Amino acid sequence: MGRIRSDTHTSTRDSNRRPSIWAGSLRRDHIRLEDLQSNMIQEDQPYTPSKSGPSNASRPSFAWPFHGRHGSEVPSTARSSHFTLRTWGQPRSFFRPHDDTASIDRSIVPDYVVNFLRGETPETLAQKKKQKKWGPHGIEVTPRRGTFASHPIEFGHYCSPSLDVGRDLDTSGNWSQQSNIRRHITGWRGGIIFNTLISFLILLVGIICLILVITKSKLISGESSIFSGDCTTAEHINVGIRIAINIFCVAILSGANYVFQVLSSPTRRELTAAHGNRNWLDIGIPSLRNFTYISGFRASIAIIALLSAVVTQVIYNAVIFTTQNVVNYDVLFVTQSFLDHAPFSNDTRFNEGGLSNIDITRLQDASSQNGLTDLDPTTCLHEFSDMFQPSFDTVLLITDSTSTTSSLIHTSKSGTPLTTFTSNNNDIVAPDGSLVLHCLARPSAPQSCSVNLSGSILGVAVLLNLASVISMAIILARSTFDPLVTLGDSIRSFLRNPDPTTADMCLLTKTDVKQGRWGSSEARFFVPANHFWAQTPSLPRWMLTAFAWLVIGAPTAVAVAFLVPKVIENPFTPFGVAVPHLTYLLPSHVQAAQMALFAALPQLFLAMLYFVTNSHLTTYFLSHELSLFALGPRPLRVSSNAAGGQNTSLYLTLPRPVSWALVGWFAAMGFALSQAMFPGVIILSSRRSPNPFSNKIVAISFSTQALIALLSLLLILILAIVGLGLKRAPAASLASGEAKGNPMVLGGGSCSVVISAKCHNHDVVAPGQTMQGDDRHLWLRPIAWGVVEEGSGMRPGRCGFSASGMGCVDAGRNYV
Repeated sequence: MGRIRSDTHTSTRDSNRRPSIWAGSLRRDHIRLEDLQSNMIQEDQPYTPSKSGPSNASRPSFAWPFHGRHGSEVPSTARSSHFTLRTWGQPRSFFRPHDDTASIDRSIVPDYVVNFLRGETPETLAQKKKQKKWGPHGIEVTPRRGTFASHPIEFGHYCSPSLDVGRDLDTSGNWSQQSNIRRHITGWRGGIIFNTLISFLILLVGIICLILVITKSKLISGESSIFSGDCTTAEHINVGIRIAINIFCVAILSGANYVFQVLSSPTRRELTAAHGNRNWLDIGIPSLRNFTYISGFRASIAIIALLSAVVTQVIYNAVIFTTQNVVNYDVLFVTQSFLDHAPFSNDTRFNEGGLSNIDITRLQDASSQNGLTDLDPTTCLHEFSDMFQPSFDTVLLITDSTSTTSSLIHTSKSGTPLTTFTSNNNDIVAPDGSLVLHCLARPSAPQSCSVNLSGSILGVAVLLNLASVISMAIILARSTFDPLVTLGDSIRSFLRNPDPTTADMCLLTKTDVKQGRWGSSEARFFVPANHFWAQTPSLPRWMLTAFAWLVIGAPTAVAVAFLVPKVIENPFTPFGVAVPHLTYLLPSHVQAAQMALFAALPQLFLAMLYFVTNSHLTTYFLSHELSLFALGPRPLRVSSNAAGGQNTSLYLTLPRPVSWALVGWFAAMGFALSQAMFPGVIILSSRRSPNPFSNKIVAISFSTQALIALLSLLLILILAIVGLGLKRAPAASLASGEAKGNPMVLGGGSCSVVISAKCHNHDVVAPGQTMQGDDRHLWLRPIAWGVVEEGSGMRPGRCGFSASGMGCVDAGRNYV
């Protein structure tokens, strides 16, 4: 499309020559069209249609007698003869909402007059209408640098007809018209609402369960049985509840991490103060470093959200525990003739266990009918050397004794471990000195189990959950809080108001900042090199990730290596089921609820690993997002107040698929950990008198299957982190004609100074002048980063963001 240029005359001498409507007092109906010359239109300001009418940002402000006026202008009435022309040199706040005072009342001025004032012709209007419908065709995009020279108005010079540029240029007007409801359900505020709702639903479930417990047990302290009956059913119920609990816990952790990242993100004022003191902050990632410069209120809320979520992870996993009802086994030493129904004596000298004649006779009958399981002495010693035995209720130890007075040599108290009768070479020796040849064990009857809930622990969990919800929601009440949460937020802020402390340092790196080379505005050469994602996190961050993984990974590996060989018959014990060989008593007696809390303590390390891993991966994707700007135009992804070509999302830096995968993975690891180490509550009872002689054992139990599953998940996690680190950043610079390296990658992690240094794409504009072309409000458009001005001679080139054409960074040239 051809360009239409209006004849403009900018000199004061020429403007004084022609008749001017500004010079005298004219009535509205005395204004002549021939007096409205094109020189009244601000130069180099292309008109673009706007749904909200003309904007101050896209054309000059004419103070007609029938216009509304800004409060700072000269007051006038409808019959006033004085006109005021606002120049671009007059300062105007980007953050203060304002109305378009230059809008022409179309009910008073006809459209053809307005179009004439804008320099439009019927042909250009028809062309724009066609362009709006079908898109641009054959448009020549000419990249230009903003200078102090005047240029005629150019029409049809925009890349995308879908952008309502006239509306977007007036950004503060766009914000003033934006719906408050939409503002609070998009961006980071929408993300906080989403996470708060999830935490609130979890809180509601906890409150309902707590009410049911109080109603059933009539008190909040103590234990309440959810289910009692078959052990298989109890195991399924326990697994289902554990899965739900760990999904809830990781959801709360994820929400707390989201809120923590928002609250720890600096505002532009805080960032300016830090840069003024030669300090840098983190942008786009959760950061403890920023706590020095953010407000104490936000830091307190962030810490409360984080700690309450971590402790909730532990408390919720201690709410549920299972109990096994086990019949204690009897121990009998007999001769070989006992199996042939030889006579025996149950005198108290031989019958310490107190078995009746009927019980002993039934054992003789079962042995003669092959109703007992034959075990060798080693296996027998292994099976009956622990505090309980769920598979057998009686063991007959056949000795080499040849006694003829009684085939029953000795009976011990129920549950006496066979290690009591072992010799130095691990032989089992009867009280009369005879050696045990083999064993016969009677299988026990099916056991009963119960799933129990601790009301007091649930009450604490509900209170912590409530603290999480409040800490998440309280920040929504601060409507003036405008943090730089995402990379797009910081780029938009730095483009609108460049940071003078980082001028002429477009190739600044984090290493330069740490080594004190911040502030040097000397031209730099870009050294192209392949950048791997693993180079983005700093060395301390890598060490923290490795430490967080080892804290839980190393003990898990040691536990697998130590416990698996202890189970001879089946090395893979089921999830959450206490077995005798993997159950251990603590040095002092504790209650079931206390043991449940102790068993859930490793969840602290898992929560720490989640935060560290999330931050590590966020650093990966922050650098990746910035590197893509060197490949081609991309819209800014901001966390609030999106305008023009900008877009917004509920996620901050870590993409949703990665974040969801991380949540699911840690929910699986939390479940595996809760089943790998759990309270072993065993109620032992005598087969002859279940109630009077019952004994409750509270111990710590392990599951080898769950330990192996947890170790596998941990290994896959660390391999995924390292594997992503081996990914290369896309090449975007030229070295000997070959694409290599990317000047936009973040080596060493997030750094506000590095991001700020890349956002100086224009010279400082003198008062009364404006930036030219598409780069005037480029943060509203899809932009790319590259060479915006080639150097010549001793003058270095310039790099920055541009909505127009730009070149690749060349390894053989220097840039500022």
